[in-house]
Amino acid sequence: GVIDLEKTITIQEKDIQDYGTGSIRYEKPGTRYSIKTLARLMMEKSDNTAAYLLASEIIGLNEIQKLVSDWGLTQTDMKNNKSSVKDMNKILTKMYRGQITSGELTKEMLGFMDDSDFEDRITVGIPLYIKVYHKTGDEVGKIHDVAIIDLPERPYYLGIMTTDQTDEEETKKKMARISQIIFTEVTDL
Repeated sequence: GVIDLEKTITIQEKDIQDYGTGSIRYEKPGTRYSIKTLARLMMEKSDNTAAYLLASEIIGLNEIQKLVSDWGLTQTDMKNNKSSVKDMNKILTKMYRGQITSGELTKEMLGFMDDSDFEDRITVGIPLYIKVYHKTGDEVGKIHDVAIIDLPERPYYLGIMTTDQTDEEETKKKMARISQIIFTEVTDL
């Protein structure tokens, strides 16, 4: 209720984050997006410009840092773009349980996370009929995926964050294999 999700933002040249993933960086300055669309692009397409705008311009990094600290995320530093598997567990669990926003917005937020452009890691190890709410993140040498696997009667969290990787495709295959092994273990219990 604090932020109007239908409010539109006009992308300026200074807003463009010309690295990593996302499509906004290829648009001409002056293109308009609703805040809701920016959130969807950030979640589904890992759009760095959308993330930058939401964090820096719309909400504010200090406000987000205060919020994540209030939630007990002790290893998350918004200004330096750092977090941990433990903190991601806390935030994804809060999302999944509907402890961040209304039921309607929670459903929409999770919907942004169940079919991203990056279905090449944790999701590969899970049967297609199981919903996986996840968020990837990549930087040079770093490949990440954190997820809630919505196994009926037994949902669980899996987070994999890597550093110093030189073979991106092999790392993603290993992440998928880890996911598959854990899924098999959980379903065999």
